[in-house]
Amino acid sequence: MMNKTKFDFPEWPLDLLIDYALKVHHRRIRENGPVILGLLKKVKAGNSVLEEVEQLFEQSFADLETHLMKEENVLFPYLYELFEASQKKHSLEQMHCGTISNPIRVMKDDHQGELERHVRIALLTNYYATPDGASDDYRQLNSMLQQFFDDLREHIHIENELIFPGFEKLEQQWVMNGLAL
Repeated sequence: MMNKTKFDFPEWPLDLLIDYALKVHHRRIRENGPVILGLLKKVKAGNSVLEEVEQLFEQSFADLETHLMKEENVLFPYLYELFEASQKKHSLEQMHCGTISNPIRVMKDDHQGELERHVRIALLTNYYATPDGASDDYRQLNSMLQQFFDDLREHIHIENELIFPGFEKLEQQWVMNGLAL
């Protein structure tokens, strides 16, 4: 998966990557999701394709909110603690579920489901093509759906390819150094 931004994410410290995921991606999902749903409700009238897109996006938004809450309230706070303990060479109690690989596996499964759902939305919208004579709202909807999917792919890339493996490696080193309680 290509990273289209100007940022060199692999060079960032793990805690900064989490900050970025929280402050940029989690915030964008919560800000743009309701706007997209509003536009879908506005332009879908009688369009069975857009009705299916609305159902898919509505379920995605609900599932993403649950996913974000799990990251924000369980996984990421522990990852921040692990990062700080590794920086200061302090001991830290292992995560309540043993290894961080368990919740990471759940997060990756969630990510895969969302990718599949948004690929379906892309296919249904003919990759966000706006029909001739479509309203400005319809154009804006397609643009926002495409941007949402692009942001989602970047988010998943940062977490699956950088944050999660980086922290799994950090946890292994931390356990090997006898700092796990």
